[in-house]
Amino acid sequence: MELFPLLVGALTAGAVVLVVLFVRFSWSSYKAKFTSDAKLSLEDMFLFIDPQRLFFFNIGMVVLIPPLVWGLTGALPLAILVAIGIFVLPRMAYGYMRGRREQRLVQQMPDVLNMMAGSLRAGASLSMAIDLVATESPPPFSQEMSMVLREQKLGVSLEDSFESFSQRVGVEDVRLLASAVSIAKDVGGNLSEVLDRLASTLRAKAAMEGKIKALTSQGKLQGLVVGLLPVFLAFVLYQMEPEAMEPLFTTYYGWAVIAVISVLLIMGGVVIKKIVTIDV
Repeated sequence: MELFPLLVGALTAGAVVLVVLFVRFSWSSYKAKFTSDAKLSLEDMFLFIDPQRLFFFNIGMVVLIPPLVWGLTGALPLAILVAIGIFVLPRMAYGYMRGRREQRLVQQMPDVLNMMAGSLRAGASLSMAIDLVATESPPPFSQEMSMVLREQKLGVSLEDSFESFSQRVGVEDVRLLASAVSIAKDVGGNLSEVLDRLASTLRAKAAMEGKIKALTSQGKLQGLVVGLLPVFLAFVLYQMEPEAMEPLFTTYYGWAVIAVISVLLIMGGVVIKKIVTIDV
């Protein structure tokens, strides 16, 4: 019988050590992945922010906000959803910022291509035209052209620099520009005329996308209203009949109903997005 307390103590100590090692390993792995992804995502957008600060800021939000939500609402599932949302928030923010940057870059491309074509017709070389764009055009295109020039100074060929530019940005319009430059370098031809035609094509594409966006805006608004309507009704009913709505937030079957509704709303939003998204 004297060995039993020692055995229990040894097992407890071993379990504590395993838990501590698991938490430490998970913490280190998550920190390394978070900082690495943040560094790559921010550097691709020419944002030089310390990823360590972003990591600790994200952890601080996870530690503070979900317990606050739980204390104010008394709903543990809501606090868990908020915690998951905070973990996912950085990746969503990177995606949103990258999308906005790509959109600005695509909007600048027709004017930039006309500027390059005019420089070529005036007798400037392609490197001089790129330098002019890097100097005169606003970000983000000027940043990307500056990167192309730096790569050229390091000995990278012009075709490889534009190919790296297209891979870094991941936009179809930039791939067309890289292909045009590569073909003009390999085959020859009037590059200024090619750039002018590409600028006209991109302007026509942008006009078509604007029309499609205007025509599908009603469907997007309907999807937003349908998605937010259950949340609004739940809030109104909770204000009118809090006792009748309380089991929805304090019982297991109420949490199950919320989970099912959330899944159905997400599925409906995905289906509506697929319907109204038209690729040009």
